[in-house]
Amino acid sequence: MTGIRSLGYLRIEATDIAAWREFGVKILGMVEGRGPNAEALYLRMDDFPARLIVVPGEKDRLLASGWEVADSSALDTVRQSLEAAGVAVKPGDADELADRRVEGMVHFTDPFRNNLEIFWGAALEHRPAISPYGNRFVTGDMGLGHVVLPALDTAAAMRFYTEVLGFRLRDSMRMDPRAFGMPAESPPMWMR
Repeated sequence: MTGIRSLGYLRIEATDIAAWREFGVKILGMVEGRGPNAEALYLRMDDFPARLIVVPGEKDRLLASGWEVADSSALDTVRQSLEAAGVAVKPGDADELADRRVEGMVHFTDPFRNNLEIFWGAALEHRPAISPYGNRFVTGDMGLGHVVLPALDTAAAMRFYTEVLGFRLRDSMRMDPRAFGMPAESPPMWMR
């Protein structure tokens, strides 16, 4: 086990920050936070500085998913597991640490070209995230919740995420490939 305990945040590139602000606040019931990048949108739902960090850009895409570990020792365990599997790992630099408001982090790309960040020591907010709509998120130590990451080879994805990162399979859904814009004769898509 590597010690990854929860999904901490998502970093998103967006062409329309105002639309994300409306979606995050009015639809998801999140609260706009503050951060070091004046052009970015920081959306909060609890004591984390931001669960969604939306930065302006030329594309609409997921930049990275951030996964929390308990401390620097757990971060080192993840790094060692990744390096043993042949994955190139880079430490976060001072600007990245300041932007994410964490004590330590590494980042890497999984075999399916998804960018992941592993971090510890988030600087928690001391002001409550109170939604104007009365919503209350109750995720506790489960963090942000779930994310769906694309991977064309589901067996390889299962091996990487369970054997290298220490994830556990909790459930599985077989999805009609047409739901993802694929021809009906394509192999089924699995969400795990």
